[in-house]
Amino acid sequence: MHDVIIVGGGPVGLMLALELSLANVDPLVLEGSAAIDPTIKAGSLNGPAADTLRRRGVEFAAAAPGGAPRFIGHVAGMPIRADRVRWERLEGSSDTAFVSQQQIQELAEERLAERGVEVRRGIRVMEVVPHDDRVSVVTDAGKLEASWVVGADGGRSLVRKSAGFAFPGLDGIMTGYQMLVQGTGLDDIPIGWHTTATGVFRRMPNNLILTAEFDGAPADRSAQITLDDLTGAIRRVTGVDATVTAALSATRFTDNTRVVDSYRRGRVLLAGDAAHVHPPFGGQGLSLGMLDATALGWRLAGVIGGRLPERVFDDYERERRPEAERILEWSRAQVALMRTDERSRAAGRLVRSLMETPDGATEVARVVAGGVVSYAAGDSPIGTFAADWAGADADGGSLFDVAADGFAVLAHRRNAEPPASLDGRVRAFATDDGPAPFVLVRPDGVIAWAGAEASGDEFAQALSGLGLVTALHAVPTR
Repeated sequence: MHDVIIVGGGPVGLMLALELSLANVDPLVLEGSAAIDPTIKAGSLNGPAADTLRRRGVEFAAAAPGGAPRFIGHVAGMPIRADRVRWERLEGSSDTAFVSQQQIQELAEERLAERGVEVRRGIRVMEVVPHDDRVSVVTDAGKLEASWVVGADGGRSLVRKSAGFAFPGLDGIMTGYQMLVQGTGLDDIPIGWHTTATGVFRRMPNNLILTAEFDGAPADRSAQITLDDLTGAIRRVTGVDATVTAALSATRFTDNTRVVDSYRRGRVLLAGDAAHVHPPFGGQGLSLGMLDATALGWRLAGVIGGRLPERVFDDYERERRPEAERILEWSRAQVALMRTDERSRAAGRLVRSLMETPDGATEVARVVAGGVVSYAAGDSPIGTFAADWAGADADGGSLFDVAADGFAVLAHRRNAEPPASLDGRVRAFATDDGPAPFVLVRPDGVIAWAGAEASGDEFAQALSGLGLVTALHAVPTR
């Protein structure tokens, strides 16, 4: 019997598998497709989500394509003007990474292969059957057993449906297409985001085109996408008499927004789009799922290893559900602004005027880039994400370098000595940065505790909350 089976070999499932592997858990990943899906999907990660990979040694360029500073994006198809953003207000926050979903999967699969983690492709899961002490996973290649199962199998999750999770929310009112196409008349479609009387569209120079119409959700999202479907959508929304003759990539989507009633039912957990769905504007779903994976990984590993109680799954939901609900609210607002009725268009013009101001542009840039993601209460640093603090030692290095192997980190000022005996899963790191002389950072980069002395009941409770205990061996130092 396996300790944990992850259903879904997309970025979220693979990232979760990597986090578990770094914590000495050997997961099995089941993925229905025989190869990585080449369909064009999200092309970026917001700052906190990009840091999930940076902490594991993956580097990205900080600048946006075309030389734009830091991050540039859109709200409801209205571009954020880089020249209006007060970039100095965003200093200290992590940079957005421009990386495709396929690149993330390739990077994660390489790391998993190095660690000997099995990713079984071409295995279709038919049913999951929860029991009190295990979960049966019925596949087209036979039945498997696991102590825990995680559904990371997307918005139409078989795990979610089979295990009996409720999925309340709003039905879609929009039909959208994202396509990379060839054809005639495409050069007559203007570049960039545009609003028309019949919808919203965006065209990139390589003929990556997005269209959105607000006359109802598609009757069958799973139906085969034809060239006539794509041609019709382009003509209706852009008004240009173009014809699609070849589609290199095409997806159909809608704007249904839902979140599960619970992130856990017995021994079945959910992460990523299996737990929450929304339209793909801004690529927020990928970022949301990557942070789900890292928030769940160290907790699930702690439970499997007997270091943590199962109630930590309540903390996983307590942290991640509000963030999912925030993204759903943000998505619903964007759809409301993009609709074609005059009241919605008036609201869109109002928001556009606010986005033209420095304060407005800065705030929406902060939101879209993930600068609002935090679990903190009030002004406390506890619950915020630690930046990649520079090391105080002469040999250089940074917090992310020390965290690369999935350990918790006790960051301390160079003149503040760490305790001589801590759990071996903690790495000590000398830095002149950070909000306090001592800062305990979780494996997912979140500050768990900060204080003047690495001692006392609060420090001990913070260690215990991470499944760490005082031990009679020295802290490995850098």
